[in-house]
Amino acid sequence: MNDQAQVKALKEKVEKLGVSIEKYGRTPIEGRVFAYLLLSDPPYRSFDDIVGFLSAGKSSISNAVNMYLKEGTLTYRTFSGDRKRYFMIDVDGWKKGFEKSMGSFNLLLEDVLEFRGKSNSKEFNDDLRQLHEFQTHLSNEIRKTIDTWNKS
Repeated sequence: MNDQAQVKALKEKVEKLGVSIEKYGRTPIEGRVFAYLLLSDPPYRSFDDIVGFLSAGKSSISNAVNMYLKEGTLTYRTFSGDRKRYFMIDVDGWKKGFEKSMGSFNLLLEDVLEFRGKSNSKEFNDDLRQLHEFQTHLSNEIRKTIDTWNKS
């Protein structure tokens, strides 16, 4: 496969994966940035590389990169003698974010249930309690699985 064909195949894969990432609440450009960095070889790219590959505005790329940096799912590296930053997926940060998000939803539901304590909507409150019990069970099982994985 020649270079042009490889770039075309990569662009198609980034687009397809980017659309999938959007389904997790990301903007289209956030999805494409993350997809590009997941698929790039080497697995790091400069800001200009990302802008050029995605043919997108610097502002939208900057917003996406900064959001991922703040979230902890992206990091960057530098090379001696090169002033550029090269962005890459932070796999550990991504994993930690996943682990952290498990408990966040439980806390949210607990807060909602406490607030709704005197509500007259018994059926809805019961449904929320069931969802909270399910989410707590799921979180506990995932935690056990993560602990087992980390021990291996």
